[in-house]
Amino acid sequence: MSPSISVVIPFYHAEAFFDDTYQSIKQQTIQPEEIIVVNDGCGAKALKFLSQYTDIKIIDFTENKGVSTARNEGVKTATSDLIAFLDADDIWLPNKLEVQLSFLEEYPHFSACHTGVTTFDKTGDLSTFIDKPFDLTIVDLLDSMQVTPPSLLITKASLEAVKYFDESVRCSEDHELSIRLIQQGFRIGFINQALTKVRRMEHGNISSNGRSILIGHCQLLKKHWHTFKKNKGMTSKYLYKTFMTAGSKTQGLEKKTYYFIGILIAKTFRLK
Repeated sequence: MSPSISVVIPFYHAEAFFDDTYQSIKQQTIQPEEIIVVNDGCGAKALKFLSQYTDIKIIDFTENKGVSTARNEGVKTATSDLIAFLDADDIWLPNKLEVQLSFLEEYPHFSACHTGVTTFDKTGDLSTFIDKPFDLTIVDLLDSMQVTPPSLLITKASLEAVKYFDESVRCSEDHELSIRLIQQGFRIGFINQALTKVRRMEHGNISSNGRSILIGHCQLLKKHWHTFKKNKGMTSKYLYKTFMTAGSKTQGLEKKTYYFIGILIAKTFRLK
C-alpha cells in the first residue's frame, strides 16, 4: 500500500491563480489524502473565496506570518506520511505525484525527491531546469539553491526531525531547509523531468525583490558560516551569485551597486 500524501499550500492574495493550482492537484493520477490551505492573514474575503473548494482543509491566520510559518503549520496539521508543497499560483503536471511515489519506492534510502521545473508567465513557458544533481550533497547546496518547494515530496518524519522551516529566514527558507536536511543525514533525490510549473509574475512574489534576496542569502550564510568555511571557495562563489541575482531583480542605482559588488568579488577571488 502506497504511503499517503498531504498537500500544503500557503495562500496569500492568490485568488486570480488558485483555481489553476487546485485543478492541477485534482488532475493528479494519484490523489493526495488531503489538501491543506493556509490563509496567511488575508482575512474574510479570502476565506469566503476558499470556502467554495469544499474538499480542502483551511487554516486561518488572522495576521500575515510568512510562507515558512504557513508551511510549518500545514505540515504539523497534516495526517499523511508524505508532504507535497505547492504554492497557490503554481501547478503540477498530472503525473507528478505518481512519478515521485514510484521514485521513493525504487530508492527507499531517499527521504525526499524533487522534480525538474518549468517557469512560466502569462506569455507561456520561460525556462526549464532539469540539470540538477541526482543525490544532493552539501557542496551542491553551498553552490546554489537546488530544491524548489512546489517540486518537493518529502517524509513528514524528516521535516519533524529538522524542526521544519526556519521561520526567522524570510527569503531563502527553502534553501536553508535543504542544507539542514542533508547535514542531518536525510537524502534528497532528483527526477530529471519538468513535472512542476512555477509562475513568474509581479504579484508579490518575494523573488522579485532583490533586497529581500540579499537579506535572505546573508541570513543563510551567517547561519551556516562554519559549513561554508569548511568548503574552500564556496563563500566567495555564493556571495558572487547572491549579488548578481539581487541585481537582476532591482533597478536603478541599487541594481548597479549589486552588480558592481558581484563583479568585484569575481575579480578579487578569480571566479570563473
